[in-house]
Amino acid sequence: MGMLIAGAWTEEDRRIRDGIFVRHKSECGEGLSPHALGRSLSEPGRFHLIVSLSCPWSHRTLMMHRLKGLEERVPVHIAGGPRVEGYALNQGHVWLVPGTDVPIRHLHQLYRLSDATYTGRATVPVLWDAKEACIVSNSSATIMRAFDAAGTPIGLASWTFLPTPFLSDIDALNDDIDRELSNAVYRAGFAERQDEYERAIDAVFSMLDRLEQRLSCRRYLFGTVNTEADWRLFATLVRFDAVYGPHFRCTRRRLVDYSSLWGYARDLYGYQCIASTVDFQAILEGYYRYDGQHNPFGIIGTLPEMNWRARHHRAALGQAELVDWTGERIPIDPETLQPIAR
Repeated sequence: MGMLIAGAWTEEDRRIRDGIFVRHKSECGEGLSPHALGRSLSEPGRFHLIVSLSCPWSHRTLMMHRLKGLEERVPVHIAGGPRVEGYALNQGHVWLVPGTDVPIRHLHQLYRLSDATYTGRATVPVLWDAKEACIVSNSSATIMRAFDAAGTPIGLASWTFLPTPFLSDIDALNDDIDRELSNAVYRAGFAERQDEYERAIDAVFSMLDRLEQRLSCRRYLFGTVNTEADWRLFATLVRFDAVYGPHFRCTRRRLVDYSSLWGYARDLYGYQCIASTVDFQAILEGYYRYDGQHNPFGIIGTLPEMNWRARHHRAALGQAELVDWTGERIPIDPETLQPIAR
């Protein structure tokens, strides 16, 4: 993948240590308050979201962007294609950085424009401040929460996906799922040692087993209330049978083998505006063709036959709800995001 060292691009890759995949923490905007950032998002066109349609961390932010109705305020730009000097912007054509007259082609150039001495990987997602000409965050967690604090949801302006009574439990569950599933699939896929691969696989399927049990009696991770944790998990589940199973060798079981998890994933896919954020072709190309060296001929695996629109019957576990900023639970129709009378 390559990285920047003191502002200079290099093909060096520090993700693998002693045969083990190591995910580095996001480098930009550490310690930034999502609520403070969220309040700044009221100025249309000042902030720009840069994502890759194949990347699950990007996908998390894109879903929150849509769920919170930020299309008119925060423009979205797509990074993707062949990884020549990392992610390309604007399909590899010249792109004028918002708020400047600087032409660039690669994401790492945006990082260098923000910090001329930056050392680290040029990752997505990125939230760019056109007014200050800098990256304010490349942390999906921070960006998601800024969007939650700032957005105007469709139909009811006060919804939050981070209800206060659940916040500490959301944080704890997010950490567990990231460590034992969302990052563990990468540890399996990039492992260069058999023992590390097997440890990662055990973590992945132990977590999937736990989630299957949890969701057998709950519509969502926290009962009938839909939260940020559900969308973070969905970004991993929607990629599981397409790429994590066949390409990253997470082959012990498939998502479709878990009746509760598979129904839950289809339930979330059916939410208004979510299906449009899922681009399976971009996902297949991003992993099979552009991500890493362990598929040297760039052959793209066939997408498994999965009917994401099949009926899931999850409503039997309770009416879907969102929570407003006062703490009131509001029954909603997931397909329209409109409130339902009690």
